Amino acid sequence: MHRERARLRPSLLFLATAVLAGCPGVLEDPDRFLEGAPFVCPDIPGELFVERCGGSICHEGAEPAAGLDLVAPGVAERLVNQMGRDCPGILVDPIDPEGSLLYDKLTPATACGSPMPLGRPMLTAAELACVRDWISAQGP
Repeated sequence: MHRERARLRPSLLFLATAVLAGCPGVLEDPDRFLEGAPFVCPDIPGELFVERCGGSICHEGAEPAAGLDLVAPGVAERLVNQMGRDCPGILVDPIDPEGSLLYDKLTPATACGSPMPLGRPMLTAAELACVRDWISAQGP
């Protein structure tokens, strides 16, 4: 029995070394693996705007901030090719999505005023890409 263990030790040591040497290290985006499903863009006006931009003192209701209601039906009709009220620029410009005022306001380095959503977590890079794609899709 003792001889069998002695013969197995080098094999086990080699196996342990091989396993540890093959360790992949640190994941750049561990959340991608924890949730199990790939990220899917939410419905921008129906979900993202409602959850992240709506609220009584934000962009919803009878007197929304900056006159910009992002929750009531018909969001695209109110935003596409329309000029901003408090900041210069086209709110939603399908030809230049990243130049759109709406997109700019969702970035940390907005050119006008405070980044949105105010008092809430910033959009993730994936969510921001979804907004950009939604803006792009509003073209003819």
